[in-house]
This record gives sequence, structure tokens and C-alpha cells, in this order.
Amino acid sequence: MNKEESEKKIEDLVLLGYPGISGSRFLWEKGNALPFSARYQKEERQRIEDLPRLFWKEKTLSFSAENIYLFTDKERNGEATPLYEKDIRAKENAGEIKRGKIEDLFPGFASDFSLSEVLPLGKGGILAGLGEIGGGGLSFSYSKISFLQSTIELCEHFQLSPYALHSKGAFLLRLERGEDFAGLAREKGIEASCIGRFHEEKKRIRKDEYGESYLYKQERDSLEEIFTKEETGILT
Repeated sequence: MNKEESEKKIEDLVLLGYPGISGSRFLWEKGNALPFSARYQKEERQRIEDLPRLFWKEKTLSFSAENIYLFTDKERNGEATPLYEKDIRAKENAGEIKRGKIEDLFPGFASDFSLSEVLPLGKGGILAGLGEIGGGGLSFSYSKISFLQSTIELCEHFQLSPYALHSKGAFLLRLERGEDFAGLAREKGIEASCIGRFHEEKKRIRKDEYGESYLYKQERDSLEEIFTKEETGILT
């Protein structure tokens, strides 16, 4: 390996947050004759509302977070609670953690991870985002994309693709050391996964246990298969 190759920038693709959440919320509210118990619907709708809300601030290259669990003890007061923290409800009831907000969730991450781009997801879901994000060619894996189980179940019921389901509130990031950043995000209580890597070729390819295929431009949102654009317009 020559010097130029060794110094070549290697960029990863990270998914921050759950895709399909805004579409799932819409389906819970607008869907008719859902084959789920009233209790399950209530629990899953509440699960969505309980998720942290992320906001990207372009001017300061930083993420703020609301509705995120924070420790309340003296040593860690105001620090985000890791995603893997156990007994969340019990600790919240006991006052050991509380919901709050953080103005700068990942201090200095833009320079630490050589951030190149942040793409907020929306219409067309993660498939649209995979086609829009810059960086030339890339390879990615469906199996590394995390959805809420209720999102999958809703899409199965309505026979929709979760990958093209409206995903406002989730983001795609192009940066270096994607696995490390995804680990940092989970430490801060945010779902994240490194789902792919950019390469010099122009093609965008899915490679995983499901096989291999090229990515084609996605413009239509899954919701538009059963709802009108006027009905789904409230999501934009």
C-alpha cells in the first residue's frame, strides 16, 4: 500500500434514529380496522412518543435532543442515559433519571469523526436518503437497518415497504469511523448503526444475506400507495 492509499479517507454511512417513525405514527392515527389489540396499539403509540427527538443544527454542526433520559444523581446529573440502561421505568419512577433536553449531544463530533454530511430523512424513507446522500458510490446492508418492531408489523398489515416509509426525525451521516460514532450515540441513548461504506465506484449497491442489488432512485413514499398526497402532506 503506497502513501496515497494509506492516507485515503474512508467514509462510513451511519443511520441515526429509527427510520419509519413518522410514517408509523401516521398509520397508527389514520389506519382503519387494525388487527391489534387496543392495549398493544396504546403501548406502541406511546413507545413512539417516548423516543428521543433529535434536531440537526447546521450552523453549529451539532445535534440537540429533547425528550431524552438524563441521570439526576450528583455525579452524572444531566448526562444522557445509555440506550442499554436497564429498568428505565423503575428508575424514572424513583427519580433516578428524568426526561430532559441537551443542546449539544455530541460535542466536537464533527471534527472528531471528520463529518462530511448530515441528511435528514423524510419522504421516501431511508431508501430515498440512500439515493440523495453525497459521496459517490456506496455499499450498504438492509440487515443493519433497525426498525421498531411495530413499524414492521404495521407495514406487513398494510403491505408497505418499511424502507420507503416516511422517516422524519431520523438521519443519515457520512463520516469516518462510523462504528465508533454509532457506539457513542448508543452511549447517549440514541439508536444508531453503521449500515454501509462509501467507495470510489459510482454505483450504490445493497450487499447482505438477502443478496445483492443496485439502488434505484426512490421518490414515492410507501404511504402514497394507500393515502393521497393531500393526506400525507402534513408530514412534510
